[in-house]
Amino acid sequence: MVLYRKYRPQNFSELIGQDHIVNTLLDQLQSGRISHGYLFSGPKGTGKTSTARILAKAVNCQRKQLTKTGQRSNVHGQMSFSEPCNKCTSCLAITDGSHLDLIEIDAASNRNIDDIRDLKEKIKLSAVSSRYKVYIIDEVHMLHVFSFNALLKTLEEPPSHAIFILCTTEISKLPKTIISRVQKFAFRRASDETLKIAVEKIAKRENIIIDKDATEAIVKASDGSFRDAISLLDQLSTSGQKIGKHNVEILTVASDWERLYVFVEALAQGKAKDAIIIIEDICKAQADISFFLKEIILFLEKLLFIKIGFENEFLELEKDQINKLAELAKKFTFLQVQDLLKSFLISENDIRMYPLPQIPLVLAVCKYCMNSENNFYEGLQKEPSEIIDNFKKSNKKIELEEKNPVSSKQVQLGKQPHPKSSKKSSNTNLSIPKFEKHWKEYLDKIRSINSQVMAILRSANIVKFEGNVLTLMVYYKFHKDKLEEPKISTMLHGALEDIIGKSVRVVFVLSTKEDKLPKILQASDVIDVKQNDLETAAVEIFSK
Repeated sequence: MVLYRKYRPQNFSELIGQDHIVNTLLDQLQSGRISHGYLFSGPKGTGKTSTARILAKAVNCQRKQLTKTGQRSNVHGQMSFSEPCNKCTSCLAITDGSHLDLIEIDAASNRNIDDIRDLKEKIKLSAVSSRYKVYIIDEVHMLHVFSFNALLKTLEEPPSHAIFILCTTEISKLPKTIISRVQKFAFRRASDETLKIAVEKIAKRENIIIDKDATEAIVKASDGSFRDAISLLDQLSTSGQKIGKHNVEILTVASDWERLYVFVEALAQGKAKDAIIIIEDICKAQADISFFLKEIILFLEKLLFIKIGFENEFLELEKDQINKLAELAKKFTFLQVQDLLKSFLISENDIRMYPLPQIPLVLAVCKYCMNSENNFYEGLQKEPSEIIDNFKKSNKKIELEEKNPVSSKQVQLGKQPHPKSSKKSSNTNLSIPKFEKHWKEYLDKIRSINSQVMAILRSANIVKFEGNVLTLMVYYKFHKDKLEEPKISTMLHGALEDIIGKSVRVVFVLSTKEDKLPKILQASDVIDVKQNDLETAAVEIFSK
C-alpha cells in the first residue's frame, strides 16, 4: 500500500494543521447539532475528503456508549457524537469504502444534470443500516450550472436522514446560492514545521533514512500539502538508500535556484527561445511543471521586493544570491516585474485546463518577450506636468521624434515616415506605429461601452507613447474635461489594458490654434470644424 493511503487520517486527532476545523466539528458532534450541509474548501492535499469521511464515521459510529433508551444523548436530550471508534461495523465499512450509506460522487465525471436528478430520487430513501445517509461530492465546482440548480433544491429542503458534504479547491466558482445554504470550513496549508514533523515521523516508522536537508526540501516542494509530502517521500524511498537533498532536487528539478535565475535573466533579455528550452528540459525530466511555476513566482516576488527597496534580511537568501538578484533587478522596471507576476499567476491557474501543462507557461513567456520587443516599456513614466511643458515650448508643431519632424500632410493621410537610422535616436516613439494597429480595436471597445465617449475620442490625436503613458491631444476644452472625468478615465484605462495586456495611463492635453496634429485616422474620418464653432462641432460629434 502506498504511504499516503496507509497514513491517511482515520479520526479527527490525526488531521494535520486543521485545528480550527477539528475543534468546531467536535463541538457540533458533542452538542448533537449536526448540520445538513457542509462545504470544505481549500488547497489540494489538506484533508478535505479525509475530514468528510471522518465526519461520516462519527455520525454513524455504532460503538459509542448508549443511554438506557438506546441512544447517545447530551444533557439537552439531543443525540451526542464524538470521535469515531474505527472498530465497529460502520466505521470499518467506511474505511474500506463499502458502506452503503456513504455515497461519494466525483463531480468531474458526474457533472450532468441527469446525475444530480438521479441523486435527488435516491436521497428520498432512508439509510440502509445507519442513522444518516452521507453524500460527499468531491470537486463540486465542476458541476454544470443546471446541476447546481437541481442541487440547490435538495439543499433547501433536505431529508432529515441526509447530510451533504461538498468539497472544492475553487470555492470562487460556486454559486452564492449554494454557499449560503451550507456551513463553510476553509482548510489551510500545513505549516512547514508541522509537515516536517509529519515527514520525519513517517520516515522513522518506515525505517527510511533521510537527511535533514532532504526533509526540508520535501516540505518546500509539497507547498503545505500533506498528501504531496508523503507521496514524494514514498517515491524517494523506493531505492532503499539514504535520501539526500540532491535526490529531492533531481526528482523535483525546479528547485535549482541557478536555473530560476537563468530563466528570469532570459526574460530580461527578451530571449524567449532560451526560456522555453529550460521549460522543455523540465518536462523531459518528468518534473512537476506547476512546482517550477510556483518557484518562478516566488523568485519574481523577491525581485519585486528588491525594486521596492526591502532590506537583505527580508529576502532570506545567501549574500551572493542577493547580489546577483540586485543586478538582475536593474534589467527590469517595476511595472515589468509586476506584469510578469500577473502573467505567471494566471498561468498557474490555467495549467489544469490544458492537456500539456507547460503550454500556459510557454505562452506567458512568448507574450512577455514579444511585448518587450514592441517597446511598450522604456523606463519610468514622465509626469503629466512635464509633458504639458513640452507642448508649451512649441506653438506651431509637435515633433513625433527628436530631430525628425513630420509634415502635417503626411500625418493626415495616416502615413508615418521612416525614422533615419541613428545610434543616438530615441526609441520613445517607436511604439506609436505599433499602437496604431490597436487603435480601431480600442475605439470599437469604447463604442461598445459608451458611444458618446468614442465620438470624442476618435477626434483625438496620438502625440506620444512613452513608457507606460499614452498622450492624446484634443481640440476642445470640453472634450478634455469630459474625458478626464473619473468614471470615464477609469473606463479608458481599463479598455486599453484589456487590448494591449499592459497597464497604460492615458493623458490628455489641449491643442493650441497653431498646432498641426499627427493623426492615425484616415482623412475621411476627420471632422472639419472651425475653431470658434464649438456648438456645431458638438452636434456633429455626438450625432455619429
